[in-house]
Amino acid sequence: MITDRFDQPLTVASEAAAEAYVQALDLSFASEPGAAERIDAALAADPDFALAYCVRSRTLLLEGRTGDARAALQRARELAASATPRERDHVEIIARATEGDSAGALHLLEAHADRYPRDALPLSLALGVYGLLGFGGFRDFPERQVVLLERVAPHWGEDWWFDTFLGWAYIEAGDCDRGIPLVDRALAARPTNANAAHARAHGYYEAGAAAQGEAFIADWLPCYDRSAVLHCHLCWHRALFALQLGEPERAMEIYRDGIRPSVSRTLPMFTMIDCAAFAWRAALQGHPLRPAELRELAAFTDDRFRKAGVPFANVHAAVALASAGEHEALGDLIDEVDAGVAAGRQPCGDIGAVICRAFAAYAQRDYRRAADDLYVICPETPRLGGSYAQRDLFIDTLIAAHLRSGGRAQALEALRSRSGRRAPHLDEGWMGRLDGAAAPPLSES
Repeated sequence: MITDRFDQPLTVASEAAAEAYVQALDLSFASEPGAAERIDAALAADPDFALAYCVRSRTLLLEGRTGDARAALQRARELAASATPRERDHVEIIARATEGDSAGALHLLEAHADRYPRDALPLSLALGVYGLLGFGGFRDFPERQVVLLERVAPHWGEDWWFDTFLGWAYIEAGDCDRGIPLVDRALAARPTNANAAHARAHGYYEAGAAAQGEAFIADWLPCYDRSAVLHCHLCWHRALFALQLGEPERAMEIYRDGIRPSVSRTLPMFTMIDCAAFAWRAALQGHPLRPAELRELAAFTDDRFRKAGVPFANVHAAVALASAGEHEALGDLIDEVDAGVAAGRQPCGDIGAVICRAFAAYAQRDYRRAADDLYVICPETPRLGGSYAQRDLFIDTLIAAHLRSGGRAQALEALRSRSGRRAPHLDEGWMGRLDGAAAPPLSES
């Protein structure tokens, strides 16, 4: 019987098709280029290989081709009717996730993981900050990832893919001592693994090792194709480290070379989120983007994210528009988000809407209102998804809003509530960067 590299039996016509499928799966799991070509080879060798269509659907999604991805899954469903029960469930979980039935996919996945703990692709859908758990509206989603992965861990041993995501889950749950060694082991096993490099960047961030983190990315990134899905985001991490090191000019160079919309080659949502987050964080420290760069970001955002969608993207679209002073477009977006909340399309409820309003208030220099809204909502922001490093944007904005509205004691309280739990380097010295930024903190373009 032919199996994949996780010892799962495959309903496939040839060893050649299986080998190409495994190669495609590994490239996808490492966020490395080339998965689409290998899955094409698998389907050329066996056009009736159901699970290969699942991988094809994932590669199509990363190209932004949602309709084609769903068509590939429809073909997978047709072919899976004559496959094994494990393969039928495998296809159904991926299909539901792709079709937008995240809750249904997660429900099936929980039971599937108990029956088939080494079926990696369905398991992978729950993981990371943009997975079924991350975007499921759960306040404790990092801990839920740890629970899920620890449940299946006895079946895994050492594996670079599993080590990457268990290590990442530990880091995001606040346990760097367990997470970082696993990520290092994953990198040693597959040095080209971009997901492990990304997880390692988060380890450096949480540990406050900005210089080491920046050096790590600078050394690792030249070997990674600029068209690959994580290239822009790794540049974002590098730019954040440069800001932490007090080198805003270099941070701006990184933004212009690898992050801004005109140079990024990743998914539009990833580009927009990283551009918006960098623009706002740099401005909070007194280093706004150039007016033309803010206009570029606002145009990109308004063109592609005018309609409310994923809550985490919604709030970053609001950040982008607020950064550029596009108050009318921001008001339209907030109306869209409100409509999504009213229709029950936002798994985190009204959290995203409150945050959008807080950033709108800040951009209009109503710092007291921004601080009041963010103070109430910051404890709930994990329900949006995203990493700790990404959600620090909200806490930093809360601190800055307190400072600009005369609430220094409240700013210190917010800062210490974070540094007492994690990222101790974001301390009173860090607050001094926000406090000392020249007003107004955002461009008036």
